[in-house]
Amino acid sequence: MNFTYAGLDPVPVTQPTEKHARVHRTHQGIPGIERIPSGRLFAVWYAGGDSECCENYAMLSISDDNGKSWKSPVAVVDPPHPYVRAFDSTLWAAPDGRFFWFWAQGCGGSHGASEIYDGIAGVWYSVLENPQDPPEQFRFTPSVRIANGIMMNKPTVLSDGTWCLPVSLWTNPAYRRHDSLGVKPGCCLVVSEDGGKSFSVRARIEMGHVEGGPVFDEHMFVELSDGTLQVLIRVNLGVAEAFSYDHGFTWTAPALSRSICGPNSRFFIRRLKSGRLLLVFNDASGTFSKEKWRPRERMTAYLSEDDGKTWPHRLLLDERTPVSYPDGVEGDDGFLYLIHDYLRSGGGYIYLSRIAESDILEGTLKNPGSALKLEIDRSNPVPKKKD
Repeated sequence: MNFTYAGLDPVPVTQPTEKHARVHRTHQGIPGIERIPSGRLFAVWYAGGDSECCENYAMLSISDDNGKSWKSPVAVVDPPHPYVRAFDSTLWAAPDGRFFWFWAQGCGGSHGASEIYDGIAGVWYSVLENPQDPPEQFRFTPSVRIANGIMMNKPTVLSDGTWCLPVSLWTNPAYRRHDSLGVKPGCCLVVSEDGGKSFSVRARIEMGHVEGGPVFDEHMFVELSDGTLQVLIRVNLGVAEAFSYDHGFTWTAPALSRSICGPNSRFFIRRLKSGRLLLVFNDASGTFSKEKWRPRERMTAYLSEDDGKTWPHRLLLDERTPVSYPDGVEGDDGFLYLIHDYLRSGGGYIYLSRIAESDILEGTLKNPGSALKLEIDRSNPVPKKKD
């Protein structure tokens, strides 16, 4: 991998060019979604090159009809330096109404997954100041770097108002380069106690001793009913969990989850307005072997009524393989808007599911406004046969 400190330089959000048109995109995925009070939906993902590599850039699209149709991408983060990539982005509407676009930025090589992390990376954000306006009038604030590492999942706001950001510095030695930078790996909790004016690292969870070994973390924080903080973490054997009883300053040693079974892949978890927990993940209810990865199949939405101890309610969103990397948001209209990808290098499909909480409780679509597998975007070429 080529290394340059240009990865630490701010990259502005700009309008797409011909370079970013669908005809030039052969690999894309890893999406995120958000909704604003007007009902407008926003989706992000990254594309560029034919794999995860130095050519990656992040892009944003919008829908004004509840996800039935989507505009071609209206904004991009595309680093100008040939060694620097933008990737793993997420959207978040903060409690004060500000609309954040977060992304990771760092050096990348040209040989796919073996050269996608430079040992430091960085979490950046820009605020969209006028998300309700026509996209050609969008105003994004200058890009700000808030921490070393990578963050692809939404922040969580605690009951005391603290923002909890799930930032990762990968532990796997294969990705730890440039030790002279002095960056310690781990699954991190980055917090803001002043509404996003400043950010600091509150804790770094050591992942080196988790059963089966760590991978990319891709963690999310949950505040349980008694005030305990739980973190769920992607690991080689599925999902690990750890707990904090002092607002995230110290954590128990990570161990494989007692209630969530799934593949080595990203998941999404969120507390809903009803008080239930929503989990979106691949259904891995079949036989499990520690010698073989579970497949990324059967994207499913689950509900828990006991703080995640059990997940008795489920709704299948997409039965195919490989489906992966969900994100979601609860709308003010009573719907859950869930996003995932399919066939990143064989069509690069990004899909939306619009469902009601009652659909998950029933195990089938009951609400007339609900829909599955609404296409947000796809890359080129499209597979000849869609299964």
